[in-house]
Amino acid sequence: MSLLRDFRPDDQASVRAIVLAGMRERWGDAFDPAANVDLDDIWNYYVLERRAEVVVCEEEGAVVATGTLVPLDIETGQLVRIAVIRQQRRKGIAVAMVKELQRRARQNEMKTLVVTTDRPWTDAVALYRACGFTSFRITSSTVELSKSVASDAQQ
Repeated sequence: MSLLRDFRPDDQASVRAIVLAGMRERWGDAFDPAANVDLDDIWNYYVLERRAEVVVCEEEGAVVATGTLVPLDIETGQLVRIAVIRQQRRKGIAVAMVKELQRRARQNEMKTLVVTTDRPWTDAVALYRACGFTSFRITSSTVELSKSVASDAQQ
């Protein structure tokens, strides 16, 4: 049974490892973990400094996924650092994470969610589209998607 809960400082190592593993899979030899300084102290960087909501998914006591809702302004939130360990993919955990972050956005009276992902990362683009996000800007390297969450209260 999966449990979605708030990130705690003792989740630091697990969450960092999950996000970096996903990036390593995506970028291969071009991946540089040192370029991801936000993951060095998630509690301070996201929770304290940005008032973000960092959520983890726990399976049998182990953290298997994470996602973060960062407020951009009073009405807009950005989804970042959504990652699921390889062994737990294709089980609906990423969709559940996005829905939980959407619920939290509504709870915080946000109206819109945005997300930016790498254009060739087709699994990520497909996830957000399956969750009702639509593309609003596509470049040669990125896709920016958005979703209105104000009227989404049924999910």
